[in-house]
Amino acid sequence: MEQLSFSFFDSFPTPQQSLITLTKPAVPKIEIQQGKSEIDSGKKYSYDCGEELLGARKHLAAMARFSAEWQKEIERDPTQAFKLVCKDELLHEFRPELFHEKGFSSQAAFAIKLILSRVSQRPGDDPEQREHFIKALEELQLRLSEAKSKEKLRDVIQQLRDDVSKARWSTYRLKLESEPELIKYRFWLSLGDRFKSLFLGSSSRQPAGYHALLQKAFCTEEGKEWRWASSKKRGQSTSRKENKERWQRKVPDEVTRLSKESSGVARPDDLIEQYGFRGIQFGNWVEDEAGRYHVLCCGNALADLMAILNLPRHAASLYGSLGLAFGARGSGAAVAHYEPTSNVMNITKIRGGGALCHEWAHALDFNLYTYSHNNENGKRVALSGNKPGAFLPLDVIHAFRDLMKEIKEGEGRFAFTVPDPLPREVSAYNSGVVSYLERHNYNVNAALMALKNSNYRITSRMWKDIGIMYCNILKREGMEVPTEFYIPTDESYFYLDAKTRGPYWKRDHELFARAFEAWIEDELNEREMTNSYLVCGTRFGGPYPQGEERESINDAFRSWWKVLNESGILHDDQLWI
Repeated sequence: MEQLSFSFFDSFPTPQQSLITLTKPAVPKIEIQQGKSEIDSGKKYSYDCGEELLGARKHLAAMARFSAEWQKEIERDPTQAFKLVCKDELLHEFRPELFHEKGFSSQAAFAIKLILSRVSQRPGDDPEQREHFIKALEELQLRLSEAKSKEKLRDVIQQLRDDVSKARWSTYRLKLESEPELIKYRFWLSLGDRFKSLFLGSSSRQPAGYHALLQKAFCTEEGKEWRWASSKKRGQSTSRKENKERWQRKVPDEVTRLSKESSGVARPDDLIEQYGFRGIQFGNWVEDEAGRYHVLCCGNALADLMAILNLPRHAASLYGSLGLAFGARGSGAAVAHYEPTSNVMNITKIRGGGALCHEWAHALDFNLYTYSHNNENGKRVALSGNKPGAFLPLDVIHAFRDLMKEIKEGEGRFAFTVPDPLPREVSAYNSGVVSYLERHNYNVNAALMALKNSNYRITSRMWKDIGIMYCNILKREGMEVPTEFYIPTDESYFYLDAKTRGPYWKRDHELFARAFEAWIEDELNEREMTNSYLVCGTRFGGPYPQGEERESINDAFRSWWKVLNESGILHDDQLWI
């Protein structure tokens, strides 16, 4: 086995080192031949080659922000579009706190601030809603920019009432058939229900909220003399509380590789020649040394991954389907990301190590769905969580369903904190259910687990009530009441943990990619191989399967992969043309 260990930061001098010359090669010197793209860029390693991969930051920077061209480009990657199209981005220069110099009264500016607070932070997660959201905020900003007094603000509010009312009517089929021009106003609904209720109200008991808003802005001390522009409520948080402690991907301080596989990669062109990528792209700020580091590490990682999966090397790019970028795309918040629409994997310049396996799993997931529809589907979605097309063999479909079932289902439990004071029982259960507590030595957790395995049909909503009932029994018997008990489920601990972290984490394609990472790291370990650029840190807890669940999920991956390999789908390049 050949073991290589080198750090990304070895490639960059410190301020002190920049004054002297130090020879500390991170990897062996490699003779390269100058390619056409290298001549154009003036770089030896960080040059684009192959097909041009549109949608990079350097392409977006040349476009007018929020223009139709810009919107079309960001929608190549829905993840990027979701992050970029939000209220804070669209209105970052339209701040009522700064309207004093523009001739606004304090009360009018405060009222505008209250109106904007009713706008959703983001629209619905689809291209049409994002297009509507941009249009609505631009129109709202244009109108509010002239509302410098109470009288002008009232005029704007009346206009908005009329438009939002028409937008609501556009959702009624019969009304829309008789007045088709109403569809032109529907974009206002993208600003959310709280904005809509500001002008329409929901019933006679809940009138439109603009009355109270104007009262607060113009008839109380709060809106006067710009005090609101600099004040901050005591204890007010500047960020939304996380569902769970924020997890950050473990990025290796230095890349360690233990492997016999030769990558055949010395420069960007080799990633095309050896692995078939349709194009390689670098960000403008990726220097030659950083480019060299990523090219060599990525080549090694792909060689090891294809060896583990027993695939031809060109399967790494799904036979020319994928593009590969380094520090060229996205907002920089993630260490790496996969763009379904453009079919490109991006590894960030500094923090991208250890994430390649995860992004390749996403690429595989999305491209297998496209393959299942014989490359004729318009919408790019993942195989996980969606119905496959008829082109995918049935045995592959069944094995994949078994895998996803293993990932999501199990005997996981989640903790429920017993309220203090203890509430009374809200439901009466038959004596058989009640008796389980005594039959299990008044152990609430043991009684609940036994009840789950009984013939009683307990719905998810009933478990908390039964646990509270058991706690009341303990209290009446003079026994100690636990501070928490564990509610049994039919879901895996891995899936339960993902649900506590938030909506992003529990998506099927995210569950698949993280479970895939864990499996590959375990496969490397079993073969006494290491590649921390490919995958790193899945064995240290976090949002990954652990323990017996991890072993069961790994077995399901092996079963699915055996069926997938036997199908020949990832071994025949002609199937991907």
